[in-house]
Amino acid sequence: MPAYDSIPYDNLIAGMVEKFVTQSVIIEQAAGAIYTRGTVLARTGFATDGTWICKIVNSAATPASEKVPVAVLSDVEVDATITQQRATAYTSGEFNRNALKFGGADTITTHEAALNNTKLYTKRVVRTGE
Repeated sequence: MPAYDSIPYDNLIAGMVEKFVTQSVIIEQAAGAIYTRGTVLARTGFATDGTWICKIVNSAATPASEKVPVAVLSDVEVDATITQQRATAYTSGEFNRNALKFGGADTITTHEAALNNTKLYTKRVVRTGE
């Protein structure tokens, strides 16, 4: 295990007041589906075992389920270009609004209210001393 001082700063987490909850998800297979930590996910269905099936949220997508944010990817990178992949996602917590990633031309302003309604709280983060 690396020393704590060698772990890079993680700008995704923006506070520890709200409880962080994670769950296992399945990232849908799609061309170009390489998602990184902080990608905002939409739930597109359920696997037979009840696991959420997800892909990147996109307000221009069809069907409508792909427009609704429900989780934030916690894994560093997930490559679902060839086959679906299991991953871990946050379903609640406090996040740096500038570290979140969206599909299409979406931005934080497109989804901020919906994120906050699902207990994925967004905050403005200011780092000093660097």
